[in-house]
Amino acid sequence: MSSPGSVAAPPVAEPSRRSGEPGTVLGGSRAAAGLLLLAAAAAFAAWLPFLHDPLSSDESGFLLLGQHWHPGSSLYGDYWVDRPPLLVWLFSIAGHLTPSGGVVVAPAVKLMGATASAVSVLLAGVLGGLLGNGRLWPRVAAPAAALALLSSPYFGLPETDGEILAVPSVLLGVVLLLAAVREPRGAHGRSGLALAAGAGAAAMAAALVKQNAVDVFVVAAVVLLTRYGRARALGARAAAFAGGTLAVLGVALAGAAVRGTSPRGVWDAVFVFRLEASAVIGTSSSPATPERMMHLATVFLISGGAPLLVLLVLLVLADRSSGLTWPALALVGWELFGVVMGGSYWWHYLTGLVPGLVLLVVLAAPVRGRSLVAAVLAYVLVVNPLAWLRWSQPSDDVAPEEQVAAYLRAHAEPADGVVVAFGHPEIVAASGLSSPYPYLWSLPVRVRDPRLRGLEDVLAGPAAPRWLVVDGDSLASWGLDARAAEGYLVHHYGEQRTYGEWHVWERQGGVGP
Repeated sequence: MSSPGSVAAPPVAEPSRRSGEPGTVLGGSRAAAGLLLLAAAAAFAAWLPFLHDPLSSDESGFLLLGQHWHPGSSLYGDYWVDRPPLLVWLFSIAGHLTPSGGVVVAPAVKLMGATASAVSVLLAGVLGGLLGNGRLWPRVAAPAAALALLSSPYFGLPETDGEILAVPSVLLGVVLLLAAVREPRGAHGRSGLALAAGAGAAAMAAALVKQNAVDVFVVAAVVLLTRYGRARALGARAAAFAGGTLAVLGVALAGAAVRGTSPRGVWDAVFVFRLEASAVIGTSSSPATPERMMHLATVFLISGGAPLLVLLVLLVLADRSSGLTWPALALVGWELFGVVMGGSYWWHYLTGLVPGLVLLVVLAAPVRGRSLVAAVLAYVLVVNPLAWLRWSQPSDDVAPEEQVAAYLRAHAEPADGVVVAFGHPEIVAASGLSSPYPYLWSLPVRVRDPRLRGLEDVLAGPAAPRWLVVDGDSLASWGLDARAAEGYLVHHYGEQRTYGEWHVWERQGGVGP
């Protein structure tokens, strides 16, 4: 950022040029590089025991969308979900490696999560090398923290969801952004501009996987506001950052449009819907929401993530010599906001905190409290593998959802349709059937079809499903007015089987109205 006559920016110290410790972003000795590769391999291997575990609800739903994404009647083919297109693209790739119909397990989906985890650990090491000024601590501690958290069931393992798939892009964007602002303006600043453009591209890629993963934009905004370097040089890099952002956005929207997903539809799903959903969650949240929130907070505490976060924030505030204090705190603050405002409080929400924690670990390298950080990090490195050992034990239990799907596979015809009320797209995916109702998740139903008029239209229409699977004794649930749809269900469908809380209904008198 600096140029002749300007004041050098203090935030990112130049890497040491001592013998055996070259100042590269990979930074450090062969031993440190070897440890980094070993940590990445361990992060990948942590997923292998789960390759043939049944897919979660989100994994199944996204895989179903990816396999059936074509011009259709809804946002992604004939289905609708409040997620951006790059996430569906990634699951579409996994879908090409997964046979369609009756999908219960899909190793390709788990391998996608394993790859994202391993790449994230590598990028954590790169970040430590970039900012570590030749020190061994950040090059080892940053990937160690990433490995422990990303390989922990407390942080969502083994679920491949938007959070884990967005982490590599977030870390790559932070690395490129910080490298860009420390790059001198020599050679007309071409290197710094290229790095800034790459940072913008990575920032947008993360947001196109998980719409609230705007972490890199937050860091870039704080860097800009704190006048990080000379304004002229910063302005050129900001323009390059914006160029990279717009380029990725344009390519993603154009590619989605080819498959029938319009830019307006994407905007409606990832922005308009989220505002509507926030209002619905605030006024008619599930009675279990406070309990889920406390459960997530307890898990965050037990994992060591919460103590580590608090300690790192205090230490970084006490020693602001790095110059990255406010960008790092803004990053962590945004990530915490995303966890709190997520609404459902799933464990995998905590995955979104990993980039901020990694950056704080790197910045805590020169402070005196590093020994305390090492102690807390040691706890993290012990308790999370123990949790992994517990979760990796095979289970012989068959979930009711799997029993329902097995019943449908045994009794349904390929042309039959099925609607699951409400949520649990893993039942639709595992049954091998399609759903004429576009909402595979429960939140869109509560926001877009709270009186179930859309469902009633489907049940009474020409594409009426033969099968209806209901969670509980009726269609009524929190935030829904099911009176009309319930009456139609009782008069036109007959209950066939019950598995736990799940009731399987079959249309009487054949398929159709």
